[in-house]
Amino acid sequence: MDSLTHGASRDVFHDRHARGRTKTGWLDAHHTFSFGSFNDPTRMGFRALRVINEDVIASGSGFPEHAHDHFDILTFMLAGTLEHSDSAGHRGLLHAGDVQLISAGSGIRHAERNPALDVPTHLFQIWLHADADDAPPRYQLLRGALQPGSLQPRLVAGPGEHEDALRLRAPVRIWASRAEAGSPCAHTLVPGRFGWLQLLEGVVEVDAGPEGGALELRGGDALQLATVRQLTIKPTTAAAWLWFDLP
Repeated sequence: MDSLTHGASRDVFHDRHARGRTKTGWLDAHHTFSFGSFNDPTRMGFRALRVINEDVIASGSGFPEHAHDHFDILTFMLAGTLEHSDSAGHRGLLHAGDVQLISAGSGIRHAERNPALDVPTHLFQIWLHADADDAPPRYQLLRGALQPGSLQPRLVAGPGEHEDALRLRAPVRIWASRAEAGSPCAHTLVPGRFGWLQLLEGVVEVDAGPEGGALELRGGDALQLATVRQLTIKPTTAAAWLWFDLP
């Protein structure tokens, strides 16, 4: 499996150490794709994925109000709390395990802040190219999606109506898993679809079959899949990950 990406038709391992980084007094962020001052023309996204940022936000700090349009913007909470407010009047307080979706559509302004006095917030923020640019913005919050539970992956977001799942405007399906060491699971892709495996935390062994081989992933690592049709994932520690089924 390739170690760098140069196109959307290859299977690629994305090393966490190769990510861009933004470090300020209140934010420590790692960028899988080009974002802000990190600009790499070989890392401009994959299929509908445009942004994957791992953020640690210091207590009492956060992102001031700013504008977005077009994208589906997902926040996956790993630790701490996050306070959301936006120009459409939505308010939310997120905790570890929660998932937030802002479908920006025709445009929205929002702010995200860590309200805690002495505890940092750890999250992944992911942007997807979405349809319905002329539609009004929409806000959704899914509680406890990343909490330990069934060994089966949980559908947390997708197009159309799904029980206990966020409704995306992007033609993408996202499954979340959190498992203890030694609890394997598998993900498959039908022909014509593409995959992205994002490890959020922990350590796993991945068997990508004869096309991709076997390798170890640690929190922040990812796999981009164009030809591999099935993965088997075996955590060697407690671990959490996301699986994206992409057009």
